[in-house]
Amino acid sequence: MRVSSPRLALRLVGRLVARASALLLAAFALTLLAAPGTATEVDVPLPRYEPGEAGSGRLVSAGPPDAPAIDCPLEHTDVRVSVSGFVARVHVTQRFRNPSPDAIEAVYTFPLSDRGAVDAMWMRTGGREIRGEIHRREEARRIYDDARAAGQVAALLDQERPNIFTQSVANVMPGATVEIEIHYVETLRFEAGTFSFAFPTVVGPRFIPGVPRDHSPRGTGWSPDTGRVPDASRITPPVAPEGTRAGHDIAIEVALDAGVPILGLEAPLHRVDVERDGTDRAQVRLSRLGAIPNRDFVLRWTVATDQVTSGALAHRMPGEEGFVSLVLLPPERVEPTRAVPKELVFVIDRSGSQRGLPLAKAKETMLWILDHMHPQDTFQVIDFGSTANRLFDRPRLAGPGMKARARAYVEALEANGGTLMAEAIREVAATPAEGGRLRVVAFMTDGYIGNDHEVLSLVREVRGTSRWFPFGTGNSVNRYLIEGMAREGGGEPEFVLLGEPGERVAERFWQRIASPVLTDVRVHFEGGGVHDVFPREPSDLWAERPLVFHARYARAGRMRVVVEGRHAGGPYREVMEVDLPRRARDHDALGSLWARAQVQTLLRRDLRALGNGTFPQAVREAVVEIALAHRLVTPFTSFVAVEDRVVNDGGQTRTVPVPVEMPQGVTHEGVFGSDQRVGRASRAQAKYALGVGSQVMSAAPAPVMAEAHREMEVDRPRSVPTEADADHPTEPGRGHASQSTLARLSALDPAVRARLSPGVVALLENGATAVPMAERRDGRVRIRVAARRVDPTLRRALEAAGLEITLSSDEGWLEGWAEATDLIDVAGVEGVERVEVAGEA
Repeated sequence: MRVSSPRLALRLVGRLVARASALLLAAFALTLLAAPGTATEVDVPLPRYEPGEAGSGRLVSAGPPDAPAIDCPLEHTDVRVSVSGFVARVHVTQRFRNPSPDAIEAVYTFPLSDRGAVDAMWMRTGGREIRGEIHRREEARRIYDDARAAGQVAALLDQERPNIFTQSVANVMPGATVEIEIHYVETLRFEAGTFSFAFPTVVGPRFIPGVPRDHSPRGTGWSPDTGRVPDASRITPPVAPEGTRAGHDIAIEVALDAGVPILGLEAPLHRVDVERDGTDRAQVRLSRLGAIPNRDFVLRWTVATDQVTSGALAHRMPGEEGFVSLVLLPPERVEPTRAVPKELVFVIDRSGSQRGLPLAKAKETMLWILDHMHPQDTFQVIDFGSTANRLFDRPRLAGPGMKARARAYVEALEANGGTLMAEAIREVAATPAEGGRLRVVAFMTDGYIGNDHEVLSLVREVRGTSRWFPFGTGNSVNRYLIEGMAREGGGEPEFVLLGEPGERVAERFWQRIASPVLTDVRVHFEGGGVHDVFPREPSDLWAERPLVFHARYARAGRMRVVVEGRHAGGPYREVMEVDLPRRARDHDALGSLWARAQVQTLLRRDLRALGNGTFPQAVREAVVEIALAHRLVTPFTSFVAVEDRVVNDGGQTRTVPVPVEMPQGVTHEGVFGSDQRVGRASRAQAKYALGVGSQVMSAAPAPVMAEAHREMEVDRPRSVPTEADADHPTEPGRGHASQSTLARLSALDPAVRARLSPGVVALLENGATAVPMAERRDGRVRIRVAARRVDPTLRRALEAAGLEITLSSDEGWLEGWAEATDLIDVAGVEGVERVEVAGEA
């Protein structure tokens, strides 16, 4: 590789580190660098459980009081990570053991990195090792079900989200042990001299919007499948009751191999032991054996930025096309000569899962940004839980008085209710961006929702010219959603750990939005027959992070990479030359990275359809073809492994869902309400899903569900619709809307739907009990209508649509009473600009 411009310092990486294992990547000997000393655990008052505490390290019961107590079938997870440069190869081993007297099927819902390409699975049992085979998801399920019925040990790995997976293990006999080993590869985050690796350890409790479907759940989780989240039962694993342990632990070991000395290394959420081998290698292990998997494992190492260089890796076998991955470093940030006027929209999640430290950390971060706004900037504050609220009727100048008003408003926020994130996003879009200003959306949330794809699709649809900067607040947030919102919103993600100063993250954000590093990015590849380059449309760079590309090449030889864009207000162009080898046996994981990048590009074509189960068949087939060729787990392909021997004559098993920990810093009461006694936990979790508790409900056993429904009648007057309700309107006080109302809402013209406030949408989807401020009378709800002009023609049209007008003003608003089923008609009246629940704003 030859550098044709010194400004970007695109230099050949000095050395490539070869790995002995064919599954471990070599990478450019970049610049990792670690200093003496070990990191310490976060010093904040977070809940901490040790073996021997309440529950004695075991889950006593997660079902009805009379259900037999069983031990958790997952004993231990072992994670081995090998890092070289920008690439990590991860091996995850799960050990299942059956402590009960019956044959069981263990079902475990667990997280992996949303950046990873899962490309191998192995099953070990009875001294034998079986390699997992990749199949279409439906075919893999059929193979697994047949093996389970035949009494064979079998394992099935499904992807529910890029960061949520389900491992099913059938016919685990009494006292037997089965190990499942999963491999994945990912590129690491790098920014301004710091690399970071994050391994998620727990799936946080997701809020599930929408009406429950009238069919058996697809999974073993505590929520039923709904119209908006059709796989909800597969992403809501049972949560260990407060005061008990889920029964399994985790060990993590990371091998760092760099080409230059390591300057600094930290693991902010765990105690780690560090062993050094010279200046450029380190071995990092969790200090405590049997660590509880209730927070992300985060490892960071700092480097000398002048030694970090762009580079390339290639892999090519004789007679085949090759793969090449390139890491292109951006120019250094240049501070602007003058500040561009901005409109900042602060959006803060105040749902139940944010109770306590997460909300406090979000407030701390937001208030720092608020205090540092320029007087010429304008801003708005939107908070959301079960409803979304705006502080101002329109964005206001950031003068001392408005800042003080916003500070008091934010400090008074309390966490409770559900997580209607899509409604909050629509609230952001309800006010058009002011011309001449850069609209920046700072979105603070833990991302604990089930309708990820709907939200990401919505951000893409409504963002316009705005830039979205999501802040993941917590120690185990939904990184797929946070990074996805940044990608679809043209911004950068931030992660605010509970034990770190929010000011540090806020200051970094403020520096980013002052001036992007590189915009209007275009990359051209000349020579070498390079094709199928991903990503196809690079995003603007607001942070000093590299551009990473994965491509295929047809022939060996010299290739030129041309990077163009705008930097510091002027044109930017850099050229790098790369020699593509005729044969390169190392770096075989590059094929997995390329295939995952192509799969993600295809899936992003229609995220909404991916979420609701209507993904286009032609694109689905393209994903399957790539995944089968490269042995990748995707939403449409799965790994399955089957032991040849029959170990369980008759194939009778008992299915045992593996419980998970509550994420560190998240409270049981904030999520599920106060009903958290052991033996009643699944009942509280059941109430959560239908919005009876603080947030989201359960595929619990029938007796539990029945009692949950009886309690619902006491707690809140709502009911679950039956088939008989399908053609009949639902009264606002009854609960979920009818299927006909939901169908009308789904088919509504976007321009008309934009007139409906988040509270009205929640009312139409979930009933008036989902909107606490809603006033109800005789089956009707009090609403407020804003219009361009209030005149007799408008009043007659609104009355014809079903609105009983009680108040009106020449200033452009009316109030009155209407049935929920008439609100869509009210919004469709010509001249109406907004329909909201009275008292909502």
